[in-house]
Amino acid sequence: MSPGKVSLPERVRRIQPGELAALQNQTDKIRNICVLAHVDHGKTSLTDCLVSSNGVISPRLVGEIRFLDSREDEQTRGITMESSAISLLYPHKPIRLKPESDPKEHLSATNYLINLIDSPGHVDFSADVSTAVRLCDGALVVVDVIEGVCIQTHAVLRQAWEEKLRPCLVLNKLDRLILELKLDPVEAFEHLSRIIEQVNAVMSGFMNATALKKDNDDSDDDFEKGQDLEFDEAAEQEIFFSPERGNVAFASAIDNWAFRIVDFLPLISNKVPHISRRMLHRTLWGDFHYNVKTKKIQKIKRLASESYEQF
Repeated sequence: MSPGKVSLPERVRRIQPGELAALQNQTDKIRNICVLAHVDHGKTSLTDCLVSSNGVISPRLVGEIRFLDSREDEQTRGITMESSAISLLYPHKPIRLKPESDPKEHLSATNYLINLIDSPGHVDFSADVSTAVRLCDGALVVVDVIEGVCIQTHAVLRQAWEEKLRPCLVLNKLDRLILELKLDPVEAFEHLSRIIEQVNAVMSGFMNATALKKDNDDSDDDFEKGQDLEFDEAAEQEIFFSPERGNVAFASAIDNWAFRIVDFLPLISNKVPHISRRMLHRTLWGDFHYNVKTKKIQKIKRLASESYEQF
């Protein structure tokens, strides 16, 4: 095993073509998803990670084989130059937020057919990105936690906004915060919070520009009523990225792992069974900490991550 690699399972069950074909006629179970990012932010490594989950490639080859970079010049230069697609099976099992009426009752997984498109990150190949975005229902916007929001990140967010996609933010290369920057948990939390704020600021700019254009097209009477401003404020909350809303994932694609904060609910709820899962879900991220004496979750004024440290 090479240095810096985590231990991975030797075998992953390979999804058979028949399993994918069985979902092709169920349009409500089909999703077209594109992966968008600035160049070298880990797009193709994340795609390899997702491909390995279906047993197409070994988990040990994630980030090395660059499976969807099928052209020889792409492999030689180490960058994606044209969009490539693959169909994957995703078994979605929801996490229960309400108390179980029957401890033996389990939520069943629902299978989805994901048509995943890996798009180029270099600005010279932005035409392929535009084509991919127009074909998709949603997008994974990958951001390197060290480099943060870059020029092409801004561009792909704009394309996703204009095509009305439902994007999810993937903060990639979390391992670098520990191995390179040597950040402690509190510093890492503050660093990640700043990146999320930067992305939300970009999305807010798109929202305000769209609202301003709409206001200019409206009559003076409608503008004075202030109805558009109220609508924009409500809609702005819907486009923001927030870990507690489930549209932010934290990943290290090269090490083949990723998580959302909701994935910690089963673990933490077992340690504090007197607190509801819904309350935990709202307070796992942000200015909250668990008070051991009062056995309650309390809001604090300063940015901190005591909730992670307590659990």
